[in-house]
Amino acid sequence: MKIALCTPFKPLDNASVSGDVTIARDLRDALARLGNEVVAMPYFPAKEIWKRPARWPGAYRAMGRMAEAARGCDAWLTYGSYYKAPDVFGPACAARLGIPYAIFQASYAVNRGRKLATWPGYRLNRRAMLRADHIFCNRLNDLRGCTRLGLPPDRYSHVPPGLPQGLLTRDGEAGAALRREWGAQGARVVLTAAMMRAGVKAEGLRWVFRSCAALVERGRDVFLAVAGDGPRRAELEPEARNLLGDRVRFLGLVEREKLGGFFAAGDLFAFPGLAESVGMVYLEAQQCGLPVVATDDEGAPQVVAHNRTGIITGATIDDFTRGVDELVRDPERCLALAANAPGHVAGEHDAARNYGRVVEVLRELAEARA
Repeated sequence: MKIALCTPFKPLDNASVSGDVTIARDLRDALARLGNEVVAMPYFPAKEIWKRPARWPGAYRAMGRMAEAARGCDAWLTYGSYYKAPDVFGPACAARLGIPYAIFQASYAVNRGRKLATWPGYRLNRRAMLRADHIFCNRLNDLRGCTRLGLPPDRYSHVPPGLPQGLLTRDGEAGAALRREWGAQGARVVLTAAMMRAGVKAEGLRWVFRSCAALVERGRDVFLAVAGDGPRRAELEPEARNLLGDRVRFLGLVEREKLGGFFAAGDLFAFPGLAESVGMVYLEAQQCGLPVVATDDEGAPQVVAHNRTGIITGATIDDFTRGVDELVRDPERCLALAANAPGHVAGEHDAARNYGRVVEVLRELAEARA
C-alpha cells in the first residue's frame, strides 16, 4: 500500500524528540518495514490554528500541497489529533483524493467544548474524528473518548503501543564503564529520564529526587542517574544536588542508539509518569532488561506488567517511594523482574505486529472504497 502520513502537531524531523515524535517515527518505520510506501506530508503547524487567522491562507495553500503529495496514495493516516492541534487537513485532502481517512491517536475531551477558549479546537477535532473512516487508539483513554463521541464500535480499535523488535540492546560493557565513571559500582543505581520542561515532567523528576533522598536518609546506598534535557534543567539540577549531593549525575540528552549503555548501568528505572499518555521510555527500559517503577496515573500500566516486569504504585509520592525502596532492598526480586522485561516487550509491544493491524484496516478500507 501507499500511505500518506500527516503529523499536524510536530514534523517527523522535529529536533526536540518528544514521546509523540518518537511514536510517529516508529509508526512510519514499522509501516515501511511491513512493505508499504509511506509518504510524509509537507508539514504545516496546526497547533491552535484557530487562534491565528494570519496562518489560515498558508494552511489552505499547504492543504493543496499535501493533496498533491498524496496523489496516488491508497489511504490517508494522520498521527495525532486533539483540541490543541486538530487535524484540519486530513478530512479535506482524503475527500478530494477519494481515499480512506484514518487517525492514529485521537483524543476527545468533552470538557474542552465547555470553555470558550478551547471550543474552536474542540469542534475542529470533533469534526475530524467524526469524518474518520477509522481511529486507531494506542491509549485506553482515547478508546473511552471514541465511545463518548458516539462512534460505532467498528470505527475505532485499540492498538497497543509498540517498539521495534531489537531496537535497543543492553550494552553491559558501556553500562559498567558508566558505573565506574560515576563511582557507583557498589551502589544500587536508579535511572530516570524525561524531557525537562515545566509541568508534570519536571514534577515527576522532583518525585524521583525526593524518593531517592528519602531512601538515602534510611541508610540505602542509592545513586541516581538522570538522562534528558530541556528548559528546566538549570533549576532541576541544583535541586537534585541539594538533596543528593554527589549521589546524582545528570547526563543530558542521551541519543536513542546509546540508551543500551545507559540502561545497562542501572539496577532499575523509576519515573512516576504523572498524566503520562503512553510512556515509551518504559518500553525502552524494559527492552534493555530493566524493571520499572511507575504510578498508576494513566499511561504506565498499559506498558508495564505489575509484579512481572516492574511495580505500579499508587499516585502519591509516598507510594512511589515505597515502590522504589522495594526494588532497592530486594536485588533478587529486581533481577527476576528484569529477566521478564524484554520478553514482555517482545510479546505484547512489538511494533511490527501491533502496527500490522493498522495496515490490515487501511487495506480493507481502501478495497471497500475501490
